[in-house]
Amino acid sequence: MKKTILLIALVLSGLTIQAQDNWGIIGGNNWLNGWSSFNPVGKDYPQTTKILTGNISSDLTLTNLETYSLVGEVYVTNNATLKIEPGTVIRASSDQFSALIITKGSKIVAEGQVINPVVFTSDKPVNARKAGDWGGIFILGNAPINTFGSMSRIESGIPSNFVVGGGDNAADNSGVMKNVRIEFAGKGKDRYSVYDALTLVGVGSASTFESIQISMSNGNAFKFIGGSPKASKLVSYRCKNSDFEFTQGVVAKVNNGLAIRNPYFSASSNYRAATIDAFVNKDLTDFSKPVTNVSLDNFTIVNESDGKVADGLVKEAIYINKDCIFDFKNSVVTGFSSALFLDGKIPIEEEGLSKIKLKRIFINNCKKNIVSENGGVTNDDLESYYGNPAYGNRYSSTKSEDLFVDANNPKTPDFRIKIGSIN
Repeated sequence: MKKTILLIALVLSGLTIQAQDNWGIIGGNNWLNGWSSFNPVGKDYPQTTKILTGNISSDLTLTNLETYSLVGEVYVTNNATLKIEPGTVIRASSDQFSALIITKGSKIVAEGQVINPVVFTSDKPVNARKAGDWGGIFILGNAPINTFGSMSRIESGIPSNFVVGGGDNAADNSGVMKNVRIEFAGKGKDRYSVYDALTLVGVGSASTFESIQISMSNGNAFKFIGGSPKASKLVSYRCKNSDFEFTQGVVAKVNNGLAIRNPYFSASSNYRAATIDAFVNKDLTDFSKPVTNVSLDNFTIVNESDGKVADGLVKEAIYINKDCIFDFKNSVVTGFSSALFLDGKIPIEEEGLSKIKLKRIFINNCKKNIVSENGGVTNDDLESYYGNPAYGNRYSSTKSEDLFVDANNPKTPDFRIKIGSIN
């Protein structure tokens, strides 16, 4: 009898978890606990004890017994592996353009722990840090890019043979990033430019990207240029440009993603939680190669102002360009001017819309739901198409406090869906 009761209890427990995690980010508990930080400006970090600079051409381990100062462009070459122990803090110099570049063939293994994450942050003191204090992290892999020659070049002052990513190995392995925070990146090389916090160029599917939080980037948070990356538990917090940008024939699969946008931290125009783009440079693009193909599953995309800010500050959540394939499912978008904004060149008919799959999307408290740039097409046309019961999409106007478990927790918010808040 006791075994029967225990079995019933376990089944009911499983059903409860499933009900709670049915939309948006999923998990039996709040997977942000421990490794994340939602007050990076006020976080106290130890003083630096060792300088990291120049060319790393042989295997190197950064130990958590030191706090490192990343000075200038530090690049890992010669098929070397840069290993970073759990709990290690790397503070990048804000006096110059500082960045970490993992060149093609080399690897990064930054495998933090839930209670001991690896942290890349600014060298500035508490309450003085800001977006764009330092450059960011570039990982250059050997997976295909839909450019001529299957390569993409990053802007850098280091030797030209070290700044190219891309190749012919879709299963290429550029290493591991797990339980990692990247804060205050996005500094450009001059006053008019910005960089992205984490740029993946031609990174292959054997690489591991899990539990990574990017906070207050001056550029994009995550940028995917070509390659075939797989990732999970990615978080973007109060970044200026797009939280996730996919381009140049990337074939990406990302699940359990969280984008928290705030209009007072966002740049003024053309930046979204996710931008699905066909190319960076049209002249360099080989259109005979596969197009950008992105799959996002169990995403939660939140505007912290809950849609109560002037239209000029609250942009669309997701922008989808022509000639891209986008598969978006089991996700929540809340508080934006519009949830999805389609390029005006996308045909609003089966030919165009069949490439944009929306299944079980909960669009909440958005002024418009699904919109096209094409002035001759109304919002109703798209809502009718994606409102087909077979897709399971829903529209609502629920307050964030009633939708999420504990979105306003200042230490570690919980953006999982409350049981019963989506009927």
